[in-house]
Amino acid sequence: MNKKQSLFHIAKRDTLPWYKAVLIRGGAIVLALIVCAIVTTLLTGENPLNVYSTILYGAFGTPRKSWVTFHNLAILLGISLAVTPAFKMRFWNIGAEGQVLIGCLATAACMICLGGKLPNAALILVMIVAAIAAGALWGFLPGIFKAKWNTNETLFTLMMNYIATQLAAFFIIVVVMVVVMLLHGGVLLAGKLLRGDPDNPGRRTVLLHAFHKAAHALGIEGGAQLEHGPCPLALLRHYLCLAPQHCAGIGHGEGIGH
Repeated sequence: MNKKQSLFHIAKRDTLPWYKAVLIRGGAIVLALIVCAIVTTLLTGENPLNVYSTILYGAFGTPRKSWVTFHNLAILLGISLAVTPAFKMRFWNIGAEGQVLIGCLATAACMICLGGKLPNAALILVMIVAAIAAGALWGFLPGIFKAKWNTNETLFTLMMNYIATQLAAFFIIVVVMVVVMLLHGGVLLAGKLLRGDPDNPGRRTVLLHAFHKAAHALGIEGGAQLEHGPCPLALLRHYLCLAPQHCAGIGHGEGIGH
């Protein structure tokens, strides 16, 4: 009995001459630009040439923009090289972004905690080792789950990206900005930056608690003098809160108007 042949058959293609490979890739890029131009025109009515020129200007319009573009390109190339071994082993790791963020957090922690305590050369080495260890640990978690319980590494590493993003956002916004701004007396600036959605009192309450805890850790109280002048926490509470009930139980129990 003859087996039914499949309609499509996938086979590895023989090596192409370099000019054919260039033509295929170049044709794919041109075709993609044409399709995007048609879709853009149909959906927005904009001239696609203006859209493409805006994209190019945003990436290379000034020396600073060009520097940022090539900086991001270097990071992406480094990440792609880092995940290549995992792909070769058929472990579909798409969590490189999270590993980079966790490595950056470890590096920043070393700078903040050890800056001025170690020579610069030693500090750089410690930062490199800490970043590698933190990124490796972040990648080890989905690896061990895959080995022991055969979890889906693609979904696992993707979810780890979101966790790393939220951790990085927390430490950057709530911890670093709070401490630095309190140290420099920028309470009103901090309040303006972190005020957030006026319809979200819960977020303001969390920020107020964070400010109060950071100030307490730094030995700053309600009327303490900082380098650039007074820093009353009651003023910060007044600035961030829209109603006294949102400030209940925060700090010294002061509401608006105190």
